Amino acid sequence: EVPSTEESMSPGPNGLSFSTLQQPLRGTPIREGRLWYLSAEDQVDAVHFSLYVNGFFFKHEGVEVSISLSPFVLVRNCKFQSGYNATLTDVKIFKISLFAHSACYYFGVRSDDERWAEEERSRWVLDVSRAIRLVTQSLFPPFHITCAPVEGVPRTRRRLMAGYLVHHEDVSVASVVYFELQAHEKGMARMMLYESHRCQGVIGEIPLHESAMCSEKIGINCSCFSVEDHQFSTRTLAERKLWLRAISNVRVKLQNCAPDPTEEELNSFRVAIKEHLLSIRAAIQPPGFKVVNSANGLKCQSMDPLLQRCHPPPRCRGNKAPYGSLPMSVTAIKASGPGGKSADSEVAEESRIELQGIQVELRPMPRATARTRSEEFAVVPKPGDG
Repeated sequence: EVPSTEESMSPGPNGLSFSTLQQPLRGTPIREGRLWYLSAEDQVDAVHFSLYVNGFFFKHEGVEVSISLSPFVLVRNCKFQSGYNATLTDVKIFKISLFAHSACYYFGVRSDDERWAEEERSRWVLDVSRAIRLVTQSLFPPFHITCAPVEGVPRTRRRLMAGYLVHHEDVSVASVVYFELQAHEKGMARMMLYESHRCQGVIGEIPLHESAMCSEKIGINCSCFSVEDHQFSTRTLAERKLWLRAISNVRVKLQNCAPDPTEEELNSFRVAIKEHLLSIRAAIQPPGFKVVNSANGLKCQSMDPLLQRCHPPPRCRGNKAPYGSLPMSVTAIKASGPGGKSADSEVAEESRIELQGIQVELRPMPRATARTRSEEFAVVPKPGDG
């Protein structure tokens, strides 16, 4: 039996919102060591890097740098293009991208033993990705993805699947929203955003058309994806794949002008999603999600949030206008990539991706050159790919 979330920790009438601005690093470092910090294209300096459960710290040229993590951060390997800088060819680089804040940090491992350097870099990347995932998962209330409409709430009658996601509200706030994908009707599908699983308070909706942009961030164990101009994060990578697959299938139906599904067909779609959920249950259940016995039966238990609670922006409190019409986010944090430039003007242009570790070629390029959406995202499979 699936435990009910009704009596477990869940969002209140105004939902759950957390600050994504700089916060104190918690506890003692979970890992420390020497890394090489790329502060400019031709400058790399040794720093003592400390990784905490919710961020990282290092000191460079007398300046202390303390960065707290949020769900909208990714980490991945990078590789210099041949001939880029001969003095840096022995440095195995990885980047930590705070893409929601347009900031990016490059670090590297240096050794005469290339194999050891590769393995050490992989260990650092995995440790940083685990910290990001822990921060992200700590924000979610306990829940299970569901396919059944909510009894007594007519607006959920065309539901295909629903569950909690973290939504990037603006440069300072991330909110936990209850996200519902609905079946198409009259040539358009809808993604509804509610304050909680009870679906009483509507935050907004995102129309899903056949040409809607839907993409995922490329990073190690990254669970972020976007729909049009909205950034979301799931608890796990498997959960992200599930959402993108379901959204892609709806888009395929729209692109092929499929007739509106009947009630019988809707039930068939839900059964298929439920069967898939059962097959991946272990993968989508995060480590901090536990089922415990209590006097009132089974309950879900979650970890304490690793970001500070805050009040959501005014537009998140019952604003029922379509999300496409809401103001866009703004960025206000100074970049920290090589040369002090923004993440949109990184020292690297991505030109090669390998299955093992996501290797990225770095080319010398004018830092004023803006990165395109296709360079930063891996697009969802084309219609018919699943």
